[in-house]
Amino acid sequence: MFPCERCGACCQSVGRSEAYRDLDRGDGACRHYDDATHLCRIYDHRPLRCNVDAFYDAFLSDKIPYKDYVAQNRDACQELRAALAQNKRKRQSMQDAAGIEER
Repeated sequence: MFPCERCGACCQSVGRSEAYRDLDRGDGACRHYDDATHLCRIYDHRPLRCNVDAFYDAFLSDKIPYKDYVAQNRDACQELRAALAQNKRKRQSMQDAAGIEER
């Protein structure tokens, strides 16, 4: 099973991928993403493309070893987390410069 840390990085970044744009709620995050819990509101019924293991089984198991697939997904996760952290720092810096306190 894919070792998801439930950080929400992928769910906050659907706007970055053409394959997930239909799920974008307008700010780059998935319309099913819960900002408060960092979890998917429809997790048990999420689309196949959002279920890492089921997607692998359905489309990739005969094309790439599972170990390599997990490694690629971990790498993508780390890139998304880094991008989100950088965006947060930029936003905070702009708010600080404007004298705006985060709510």
